[in-house]
Amino acid sequence: MKKTNKTPTEALHFEVFLQQKGIIDKTIARHKREVNNYEKWLDTTKGKEAENATKKDLLDYLKHVKESRNLCNATQNSVLQKLKNYYAFLAKTYGTKDITHFIKIRGIERKVLTSILTPDELDLLCDAYYYHIQEYRPSVKETLYYPDQQTLLRGYYIALTLMAYQALQVKEIEQLTASSFDLRKATVSVEESRKGAERTLTLEALQIGVLMQHFANLEDTPLMPNRNHFEKLNNHLKKLHPKYKDFRQIRTSKITHWLKLYGLRKAQHLAGHKNIASTEKYLTGDFETLQNDLDNFHPLK
Repeated sequence: MKKTNKTPTEALHFEVFLQQKGIIDKTIARHKREVNNYEKWLDTTKGKEAENATKKDLLDYLKHVKESRNLCNATQNSVLQKLKNYYAFLAKTYGTKDITHFIKIRGIERKVLTSILTPDELDLLCDAYYYHIQEYRPSVKETLYYPDQQTLLRGYYIALTLMAYQALQVKEIEQLTASSFDLRKATVSVEESRKGAERTLTLEALQIGVLMQHFANLEDTPLMPNRNHFEKLNNHLKKLHPKYKDFRQIRTSKITHWLKLYGLRKAQHLAGHKNIASTEKYLTGDFETLQNDLDNFHPLK
């Protein structure tokens, strides 16, 4: 009897496969929905399963979804990418031939990020904020809520440098304490999270002194009291630098520079990407997909 749907065990294995690639739950649900549509269409139209479909069958399906859903090329390509992941799973798990090789959707316009900050611009952004906090005079209300404004603003500056020079994300910075830093070796250790890999990164010389000063009497204190202070830092930076947009822009800029300097594998490690495909998006100019992923991983969410 011909099998028309994956068993619950197979569906779970596919979900685990996607999780291991660093794909988030919302996108996994879209994968499963698209694969289900594909398998139903194969069964109804071709009388086949995904495991014995041909490249022509897949091309017919892509044409079908484009016409029946009135899809643009970019959305049709999104369908293809999900099926590429599915066939990669089948090939790895069951030895199924991957019929998606060399299939590409033509006519996709790439949206190039024009707001990448150069290394000099990242330096200037950090410098501008450093001088800003030296001259900043907090309001009476700010002092009432947080009396030690000097320590607070110094934490803001350290957080900014960790984004600019180590490409850390907000959630990673929130987990850092004094024990995360080895100032003699000039390193910071980042713990593994659901989305980020464990790694040890080199600190810049300008970070050492301010970290020593900050943690002199605050060993177990986080750099930022809570998430709202990151939003305040974000607002400060928008006023200081006309080209600055958000924290995502800083991280994107740093990873792009790492790729130019070190290549794909080392950039993947430094960025904390569990999935090499996440890093490849910065390399190939696939900025439309990259922007969607960055939206899903918005650092202030």
